[in-house]
Amino acid sequence: MSASHQKLACRGEAAVDNGLNGRPPRLLIVEDERVVALDLKNILRRLGYTLAGVTASGVEAVELCESLRPDLVLMDIFLGGEMDGVEAACVIQTECDIPVIYLTSHTDQVTLQRAKRTAPYGYVLKPVDENWLRTAVEVALFKHHTEQELRRSEKRYRELFSAMLNAFLLLRHCPGSSQGQDDFEILGANPAFERATSLSNDEIVGHTLRQTLPGIEPFWIDTLAAVAATGRPVRFENYLSDLNMYFLAQAYSPQPGQVAVALEDVTERKRGEERLRYRTFHDALTGLPNRALCLDRIARAIERAKRRSNYIYALLFLDLDRFKLVNDSLGHLVGDGLLRRVADRLRREVRQLDTVARVGGDEFVVLLEEIASPGDALRIVKAVRERLRVPFVVDGRQIYVTASLGVVLGPADYERPEELLQNAAIAMNAARSAGCGRVRVFDWSMRERAERVMDLETNLREGLVRDEFVLHYQPILDLATRRLRGVEALVRWRRVDGELVPPGEFIPAAEQSGLIIPLGAVVLTEACRALARWRAGSLGDSPFFMAVNLSARQFTQPDLVKQVVTALRREAMAPADLKLEITESVLMEHPESAMLKLRGLRELGVSIGIDDFGTGYSSLSYLQRFPIDTLKVDRAFVSGMEEQGNRVIVRSVVSLAHNLGYDVVAEGIETAAQLDDLSRLGCDMGQGFLFARPMEESGIVALLDRQDPPALT
Repeated sequence: MSASHQKLACRGEAAVDNGLNGRPPRLLIVEDERVVALDLKNILRRLGYTLAGVTASGVEAVELCESLRPDLVLMDIFLGGEMDGVEAACVIQTECDIPVIYLTSHTDQVTLQRAKRTAPYGYVLKPVDENWLRTAVEVALFKHHTEQELRRSEKRYRELFSAMLNAFLLLRHCPGSSQGQDDFEILGANPAFERATSLSNDEIVGHTLRQTLPGIEPFWIDTLAAVAATGRPVRFENYLSDLNMYFLAQAYSPQPGQVAVALEDVTERKRGEERLRYRTFHDALTGLPNRALCLDRIARAIERAKRRSNYIYALLFLDLDRFKLVNDSLGHLVGDGLLRRVADRLRREVRQLDTVARVGGDEFVVLLEEIASPGDALRIVKAVRERLRVPFVVDGRQIYVTASLGVVLGPADYERPEELLQNAAIAMNAARSAGCGRVRVFDWSMRERAERVMDLETNLREGLVRDEFVLHYQPILDLATRRLRGVEALVRWRRVDGELVPPGEFIPAAEQSGLIIPLGAVVLTEACRALARWRAGSLGDSPFFMAVNLSARQFTQPDLVKQVVTALRREAMAPADLKLEITESVLMEHPESAMLKLRGLRELGVSIGIDDFGTGYSSLSYLQRFPIDTLKVDRAFVSGMEEQGNRVIVRSVVSLAHNLGYDVVAEGIETAAQLDDLSRLGCDMGQGFLFARPMEESGIVALLDRQDPPALT
């Protein structure tokens, strides 16, 4: 490599330090001696610099600096014309921020004093030495670059300071000064800091942060110390307990060992966020954790159980029995008061580390953590149940409640908290099905049953869409003549694959899911349609009725009478041919509203029968007021007539019905002895396997064509 190339390589390295991004510096020569100027041009080229221009005038030098923007000026002190070198250098450095190196052959003190006042970046004596010139140029460029960086740094500091309309502190880092711990001396604070904190400059300047704020969190000291050590600015939010305030802090190091901190008071925003977070994760009525926070606590318990082999927890799902009755009878304000008192009592029954949450209207969850054994959990469950049985006082009124409780004992192989909560709810539903105030511990067979019910409900919906439900009909005979008087329509579910699902399996699921309403509408419509077909065939105008059962949910529908009218009119069916059967428990749940609906149906001409009579709790005073045509003796009494008690009940029902002007139908007749006994007691009609099992429409049509009673078996 040649000497000139070596110099160029050196120049490239210097350019990086000089902040010129690797390019050669551009220099302007201001020299009124042509020989010296020419010599300088040659030297600069050999050193690898770029020549921006040459001039002999101070005025022109200023103009060239403004237009060409060279990186450095080599300025002769003594220039002819109206502006000498010192004056020109002063203007160039002040207005153009370009470093100037003086060229001079004079060393008198007066000249040097004038030149020094312009703060030049160096001197080069004429005649010029090449090595000296290169050194002077490199030093000047580096110095100027460093000064620019310093000014930019100071500018950033001033901008940060001026932009902060909030509190401001200037600190000096004191490593290991407070009992071996880092600390910061307060060098200054702005008025906004005094206003925000009520700490005046006189109180804090010269003191350390730990002296001024004894409770300062270690995070503050550690974070500010990192800024002082690295010079990297940071932005963070944190709490100062001494001031009971939250701050958004922006920290910056204006020079080594110092930290400037701008503090914005965000206390109201943070407390607003805390209030919002509280409302997001807590129940507004009781103040308990809500479902979201409850699931989070359960998730943490699951994780702890995975990490610790001896960690045992339990989850309780609690539902108040018949809480709707409180709301309906005493009002929602009393109901809300009761829920608050239940929440308070549950909180007092468990430990500080346990969680009590409200996850639904009257549903609560208790997460028991760090218990010694599953037996301890069950003891707590029983204590909770007994504690809830103590009456609550709401608005001066005593209210007694019980609760159904489902329990899941952990740890178990759970991944999702929702699954654990779901299993506790399944156990609670099992407890509620067993009666009020019961407790059930979850086992996986409960989950399997619940999933079967869910699948059944889904299949029920699909079955309704696909018209998979058909009617079978059980004959009802006159016990005196053995002639066919009518039929009872019974719904059956024939799946696509031909499987016949028993009613005892799908009717409860339909009731629970509410699908009994559309299913009941299908039964009513098809029953009316079938009777219309039979009337058009061999049945003709012979006396005959179609009995259709109404479920509890169907009977509570406000448009029940309208549905019946629509079904009758669609098939042009006589209302007297339809008999609607309702259980006595449905009637007695809301007797007054039941009375209105029964009267509406009776005025329409529809017959009314009471199904499963004797198994409910009918009031005789109501019974005689209801517009009823038929009492149906439950099969349990018929099948047990060999016992004197059941025989007496059947005789009483028959006698009561006849005295009130009602017909009596006995269901479940299976033996000739039962038939004989019922006939002797004066029972009007009967149905059962002795006569015929429920059959498809074709079987009924065959009976009607013969008009003979079915053969006794």
